[in-house]
Amino acid sequence: MNQLTKAISFLLVLLMISCGGNTENTQEENTISSRDEIRLKQYMVQGAKIYSTYCANCHQDDGKGLAALYPPLAGSDYLMEDFARAACIIKNGQAKEIVVNGVAYSQLMPGNPITNLEVAEVLTYVTNSWGNEGGLMGVKDIDKWIDACEEE
Repeated sequence: MNQLTKAISFLLVLLMISCGGNTENTQEENTISSRDEIRLKQYMVQGAKIYSTYCANCHQDDGKGLAALYPPLAGSDYLMEDFARAACIIKNGQAKEIVVNGVAYSQLMPGNPITNLEVAEVLTYVTNSWGNEGGLMGVKDIDKWIDACEEE
């Protein structure tokens, strides 16, 4: 009976070890996910402040734009189809005509005197507000995108 007890104990230990390995991976994935969720919330708060300062006068508080002068960001096909282009426009401005949701806009948009982190925050905000679902914009991506648009 002593050997039976040892065998059962050994099997229980193996079972606990094998389960423990999976739990660690799940906890690590959850930690990464929760870090991104926290960062997303932080970027949304900061992005809203930046948007209010630099963008809302033209694109309006509700992101719907201003008639035929300034394009909407809410539900904007142009914004959501190319985040790298959007980052470049936020940072450097836009002078050429664009078509947003089938409507042409030719009003000049000035560049904004903000950091790449602030570009990430405001881009995260506008791509996750008013029905848009763009996710978190990382600063590393913004850095690459801004470097690429400055070369053009």
